[in-house]
Amino acid sequence: MKSVVHEIYLSVSGEGISTGLPTIFVRFAGCSLRCGMDGNRKLWCDTPYALSPNAGKQMELEDVISEIGSISSSPTQILLTGGEPLENSNRIFSQTLAEKLKQSRQVSGLYTRVRVETNGAEPIRDLQNMVFTLDYKLPGSGMENKMILDNLEFVRDRNDNLDEIKFVIRDRKDFDRTLEVIDGFKLKGNLLASPVFGELAPEILVDWIKENNRTDLRLSLQTHKYIWGEKRGV
Repeated sequence: MKSVVHEIYLSVSGEGISTGLPTIFVRFAGCSLRCGMDGNRKLWCDTPYALSPNAGKQMELEDVISEIGSISSSPTQILLTGGEPLENSNRIFSQTLAEKLKQSRQVSGLYTRVRVETNGAEPIRDLQNMVFTLDYKLPGSGMENKMILDNLEFVRDRNDNLDEIKFVIRDRKDFDRTLEVIDGFKLKGNLLASPVFGELAPEILVDWIKENNRTDLRLSLQTHKYIWGEKRGV
């Protein structure tokens, strides 16, 4: 079994509830979404270099597992990201990788399952041995019509304390839509509000959260960008 992998490396998680944890990143190539291209506004994708399905090298499943093992022999969070790790042929590869890693690592607790960062446009209900960072694309992304609403219901209903739903917020319209989605779907758990880096000042987003008394929202900054800027592989 093969898939196109852009990079595999060790760093720390930059966002969400696992911020700061040592993490092995497995970045897949290929994503059909183009987030941020809303009218005259620009693409904001963090990894435009991984959007093409050919932006990497074909790797065998066992080679990916071997490289993960060579990076860290200690229990470590593993994050499947992209691109999009669940799009097209990446999907079955990611599912099989998650299963094989669970069998081979023989760890428990936080590191039993891989974390998958997914764009909200791929179904997740049938996947096993994963926890999810699920994006919900807001109007400012230009991609909201691609969202699979069943994903929100699935994450809500399974009530896994490691799952998280992320809202990347560009402007006040996006923030208001975030509240509509949370309230409309009765979402709970780890709900992340993340400002578009370089477009929305974090302090403004904090003010909106406070003004609306949203104690269910967690501010999530892209700490890797504050540390390294736009540098790759960190």
